[in-house]
Amino acid sequence: MEQILNKLSEIELTAQHIMEDCNQTKQQLSAEAEKNCQDYDQQLEAQTTAQIRQIRQKLEEEKDTRLSALRAETEATFSALDTYYDENHVCLSKELFQKILEL
Repeated sequence: MEQILNKLSEIELTAQHIMEDCNQTKQQLSAEAEKNCQDYDQQLEAQTTAQIRQIRQKLEEEKDTRLSALRAETEATFSALDTYYDENHVCLSKELFQKILEL
């Protein structure tokens, strides 16, 4: 009977060591998983920041291109208006005075 009790004690002690090893392994795996998650989050944050920077740069370039086109178009329109006025200001003045006189 004593032999059986000794064997059971050995089995219990072995099971206890196995459980302790399992807990240590579980803690190590949990720490590794946490570190992997943090590393992934940092990588994702860096990628997202880079993509946002690229998008902003592209939008800035598009804005500058559009503004340049609008400036050129506005200058062309003003130039055309100035030319039209220079060529037709006498006619325009006569029409304006005629309408004022009609009132």
